[in-house]
Amino acid sequence: MANAFKSEAFESIHSSAEALLKIGAIDEAAMGEFDEACIGEAPAEIPPAQIE
Repeated sequence: MANAFKSEAFESIHSSAEALLKIGAIDEAAMGEFDEACIGEAPAEIPPAQIE
């Protein structure tokens, strides 16, 4: 499943953080903080009986 960003703005921020990580401007710990801030939780599985 693809990442579920909280909003388009958070997706953009996360993309910028990934670029900073790639060039060494931030470390893995900082990237983890961006992950937590920008990526939302996956929705719970919906049982087939609820889908109509």
